[in-house]
Amino acid sequence: MANDYESFVDRNRAELVQRVSSVMPLADVLMSRGMLKNEPYSEIQAERTSQAKMRALFRFLKSRNQKVAFFHALKKNEPFLVEELEHGPRPEGPTEASHGTQESSSGARHGEEDSEKVEIALEERWHKISQRWQAKLQDLLKEQNLQSVGNRKLFLCTEANYEIGAGCNGTTVYIGMKADGTEVAIKRMVKSCNKELQNEMSLLRAPELESCYIVKYVDFVEDEAFYYLALQLCEYTLEEYMEHIQQKEEEDKWKALRKVAKEVLLGLKVLHDNGVLHRDIKPQNVLIDVKENTRLADFGFSRRLNSASTRITGRAGTQGWEAAEILDDENENEGNVEYKKSSDMQVAGMLVHYILSEGHHPFGKGRRIEQNIIDGKAELHQIILQDVEAKDLIEEMIHKDPKKRLTIGEAIDHPYFWDDARRDFFLRKVGDEKAVQRYLEVDQTLCDAVAKYTEGRSVSGWKHKIPTDNPDMLSVDSKLPDNLLGLLRYFRNSLVHPKKKFVGFEIFKDLYPDFFICANKLAKEMRWTD
Repeated sequence: MANDYESFVDRNRAELVQRVSSVMPLADVLMSRGMLKNEPYSEIQAERTSQAKMRALFRFLKSRNQKVAFFHALKKNEPFLVEELEHGPRPEGPTEASHGTQESSSGARHGEEDSEKVEIALEERWHKISQRWQAKLQDLLKEQNLQSVGNRKLFLCTEANYEIGAGCNGTTVYIGMKADGTEVAIKRMVKSCNKELQNEMSLLRAPELESCYIVKYVDFVEDEAFYYLALQLCEYTLEEYMEHIQQKEEEDKWKALRKVAKEVLLGLKVLHDNGVLHRDIKPQNVLIDVKENTRLADFGFSRRLNSASTRITGRAGTQGWEAAEILDDENENEGNVEYKKSSDMQVAGMLVHYILSEGHHPFGKGRRIEQNIIDGKAELHQIILQDVEAKDLIEEMIHKDPKKRLTIGEAIDHPYFWDDARRDFFLRKVGDEKAVQRYLEVDQTLCDAVAKYTEGRSVSGWKHKIPTDNPDMLSVDSKLPDNLLGLLRYFRNSLVHPKKKFVGFEIFKDLYPDFFICANKLAKEMRWTD
């Protein structure tokens, strides 16, 4: 009989390549029985069409046992195709010859009835949250190939139509549903990815890392071949969201991009504040939920620092999204490299540039990227160069020297992210410092610092730039020095002057675009903001 099954597979190869529509469930069976290794499985999965997947699968169907197992899996998944290929087209109407087929059809009807019960139960429990995936979830509940895993805890279909993401080593993400009606993204991993899974689950389950800026853990199950990690179902990947907001008004689009950039950093702050390195920051690991909040995802390569500030471990990350010190071979120690929070910060700076420039890497593209990162040769996009505050933020984050990069707290508190209320608070607090109030009595230390952040900046010679024909502008006190300290005090006076109206910060943006950058650096150096 085994010979017959083997002969069937060999004889119908061309027909099967053209007509089998769901290939991965067949590969799953072979994988679960140890007849297909990880590398071949990944090769099959990487193909884009069902025909290409089948051709790839046939390349690895060599032994009799493999072909027999394939035949039985095929018969279970596509019984009518197998019947037709074995006996030709089925005659119309019941006959003695088709009695076995009738029983199979009856069994299929019972299966359909069970599927209907599952559909009704899930439909009744369904917590409808997603907007983008409503139609897809509705189709999933009606799907004949809907399968359950983990003793009916999770429901999914592994056909390509329900695939919403993919990773390395055969990892695939499917849209799915939990038995209680929760919408989920089901991350299916081959069991060779055990280490990455344990890392991810330990972090996602940690109470201290629960945050609106990190994707939520929902559930976990496994079977003989795969792990299934159920996560919060988000609406978009970063790239999809950047495409989605192109329809917004220009001002709203840039507000949305700025919000995404800041929330990426807020998610990273949750990790760094709790001694966790992400180590795989990249666009693919940023998700946008139904409320358009940004969430960091994929913690398979993340590591805890414990009590040290450095973690020596095997190299992680993705090509083009690694820090300079990680790429530098001279720092490698028997295959291991030293990871610090500053390593995450440089890559986070690359990602911020990618977001704010609408998809451009700050170190160029193609083969040049990694060498440019090592050499510290950034090629900032014109969009970034036009915004002095964005340019300063990114340059401070992607600095070649890890010691000179911003910390996560400094990046989040950079003036690029300040709104009017934050700028107002800064001016009132720093402007009331005694050293600023007594601007004619500065010591040498303050004098040197003011000169450092005045010379060559837009704030140098600020007095002659003040409009003289605007009645709402406060007149300039002749005693105010024509440097950063004088301008800082002028802005502070403008906020509280009883007879004048402070016209807002926008009027000064063209005149002194780097004022808040310079003033913030001065305040930090003089420890006025501690």
